[in-house]
Amino acid sequence: MRIVLDTAILVRATEGSNGPARQLLLHIVTGSDTLLLCNEILFEVAKVLRYPRMLALHGLSENRIYEFICFLPEASELVALDSLLSVPIRDENDIIVVQTAMIGDADVICPPGAPLRSIPLPRCAVIEGVASLRAHLAGTVIM
Repeated sequence: MRIVLDTAILVRATEGSNGPARQLLLHIVTGSDTLLLCNEILFEVAKVLRYPRMLALHGLSENRIYEFICFLPEASELVALDSLLSVPIRDENDIIVVQTAMIGDADVICPPGAPLRSIPLPRCAVIEGVASLRAHLAGTVIM
């Protein structure tokens, strides 16, 4: 399965984390699934991890942030975005996620809860939240 994770999920999946987002990331990158990313998502993750409140929350050093950002492209398939590709979406912060899914031929987009269900993506499911995606990958359904 080809999966795009939103920045909000990736920043909760850093090396020091032991929560559901980290477990999901490790499940994807160590299994048969493919994590799809783009340079813009990597940039956004690096930027968010350096916010003062995130530094206080995660306690990551600059070196640990750098290592995590280097790990992500090694463990994923990088997609080159097309600035001419129009994405019919209101929230411009979600454009890079949707473009990554479209260009990378994703099966699943996993935002942390943002409403992306109205986006017309052929054969791509929007599964909101880490727990729902983990259940989907495990073959169960959360109602």
